Amino acid sequence: MKFARVFLTSIILTSIQHGFAVTLGGGGDPRPLDRSQTFDFAANPANNTATYVATQADGKLKGIKRVAITNMCVQFVNSKSASGNSGAGTRSYTRSAEGGIPGGLDEAKMQAVADGWLAQIESDFRAAGIDIVPYEELTANELFKKYSAKYDQGIRVGERSDGAYASSSKGFTSESVVYVSPKGRPFAIDCGTISPVSTSTFVRMSYPMNAEFLTISAVIDMGTAKASGGLLRGARANVDFIQHLRAGDSQFQFIGKMGPGTRLWLKQSIVPQNDPFTVGTKSKGEFKGSADDLTNTTTLTTTSAQSVAFNEDLYYRNAADSLHAMHQMFLFYMTSRR
Repeated sequence: MKFARVFLTSIILTSIQHGFAVTLGGGGDPRPLDRSQTFDFAANPANNTATYVATQADGKLKGIKRVAITNMCVQFVNSKSASGNSGAGTRSYTRSAEGGIPGGLDEAKMQAVADGWLAQIESDFRAAGIDIVPYEELTANELFKKYSAKYDQGIRVGERSDGAYASSSKGFTSESVVYVSPKGRPFAIDCGTISPVSTSTFVRMSYPMNAEFLTISAVIDMGTAKASGGLLRGARANVDFIQHLRAGDSQFQFIGKMGPGTRLWLKQSIVPQNDPFTVGTKSKGEFKGSADDLTNTTTLTTTSAQSVAFNEDLYYRNAADSLHAMHQMFLFYMTSRR
């Protein structure tokens, strides 16, 4: 069990603030996270498909007989931050919060989760009568060699503030994420999408292999970051801890002989019944002020802290179980349309 102190900082600024551009995320119709709707990993996938699975162009599913997994990554979110703004004219107020996984993430354990998920997907697809193109056959394809030369390899760390995490003049949120590909295979950093300009390349690759190509993405989140504000509202910012497999950004996408194929994604986040985070009571912060005569800016800062206990073994077990549950529901939906 790991423990850490999470610091939540509120900063009040008297100054002119610039607005942030609004960035809206995709992913169809993902529902807001509901931590009370926990997932039973022992349940039959058929019982949960209607609640958790959304699709696009699912009429093409019946044509899928052979699959090549061309691009796959598991994204582990390891920290979040939020900043809310309020005020008008030359006076504005900002509150900020940040938090991360106590002790950080373990590379070997993340890799084991990704490797195990790929093995389960391949085994379950074959059991359902869907052939899997051997990776050696895929990498021997000259078009794939040229295309995958642009991919990344190994474990990568990135920062983002778009997608599900919108920014605006009222506030913004951001997150740090670790990208892990199974068996160290090359992957696109935007592994949840296929660019329209790549369609013709995939279609040409699909005919000699007689297969549809599958891109797989999943986001294992560690909580939520929220920020708000406005002219008449106080600035707010908060980071809550709750492990979940994130809706909208966790998906399968097919492309091949049928052109842009079907897409399946989570429309409701998978929340494990047992959460690895135990958050203590927030301490009361004390304000400290400082003034800058040069910029005519006054800054008031208050910092509070919370203790967070982290059950590392439970976290990785939940991650593996959530990923398996997702692809089992996707596979049930696919086979029910054949």
